[in-house]
Amino acid sequence: MKSIVLVKYVPDSNSVFRINSDNTWIDTSNLSFVLNDYDRYALESLLTLKDNGTVTEVVALTVGPPEVGSVLRTCLAMGADRAIHVNDDSLYGIDPLTVAHLIVSAIKQEHFSLVLAGLQADDDNHTQVGGLVAGLLDYSFASAAMELELLNEKTLRVNRELVNNELEVVDLILPSVVTVQTGINTPRYASLKGIMAAKRKPFVTLSSTDLDNAPKDEENSTTLQTVSFESPPVGKGADILSGTPEEIARQLLTHIREKTGVL
Repeated sequence: MKSIVLVKYVPDSNSVFRINSDNTWIDTSNLSFVLNDYDRYALESLLTLKDNGTVTEVVALTVGPPEVGSVLRTCLAMGADRAIHVNDDSLYGIDPLTVAHLIVSAIKQEHFSLVLAGLQADDDNHTQVGGLVAGLLDYSFASAAMELELLNEKTLRVNRELVNNELEVVDLILPSVVTVQTGINTPRYASLKGIMAAKRKPFVTLSSTDLDNAPKDEENSTTLQTVSFESPPVGKGADILSGTPEEIARQLLTHIREKTGVL
C-alpha cells in the first residue's frame, strides 16, 4: 500500500516574533523554520504502519519556494522513502484551494491509497488543505484523527476527536485522506544513520508549470492578501500578592470581597 504525507514549512514556535514594517505578516528575516508540528504526527503514523508491514512506501510532499525543501529532508531522515517538492517562487502565500490543486496535480497519477496530513498548520491554522485534497481526488475523508487502524486492504478505521473529550469512530473506504491531531503518537527523532541515508533517497522537484491541470490562470490561483496584522491589545495589569501563604490568603479574600462582593 502506497502512502503519502503532506507537510509544511513553518516558523519555529520558539522564535521571537515581530510584525513586519507593512503590518501584513510577521517579519521572517530572523526566524528559524521547522517541520509543522501536526505534520510530524502524521508522518509518524505512516512510519508506524510501515514498520508494521501494512504500508509499503511512505512519501513526503510539500509545496512552496526553494527553501521549504528542508522539511522534506527532515522527513527523509525520520524514515520517509522519497520526497516530492512542488517548487516555485510564486507559491508563497497562496490560498489553500490552490495548494490543494497543486498537490492533486502532483500525486494523482501515483494512486496513493492513504494520504495523511496534520490537522492544521502552526502558522495560518487554515485547517483546509486535507479536506480540499480529498474533495478534488474524490477520496473518503476524516479529520482530527486520534487513532488509525487498517481493518483490511479496503477499510480504514479512524477515531476522531470531538468536543468534550469525546471520540467518533468512522470506517473509511480506501483510498482516503485523513488529517491527524497532535497526541496520536510520539514522533520519532531523526537518527544520525537516518540523516546520512536521507542524502541518498529520491528527491523530486517539480515546478507548478510541470504539472498537468494545475491552476495557472488568475481566476483559479488567487493569492491571499492580508489587510492588516497586529499584536493583541495589552490587557490590564495583574495584582501581585506577596507574603506568607496565610498573608496571601487574607489578601486574596479581601480582593475577592472588594471586586466581586461574593464573600
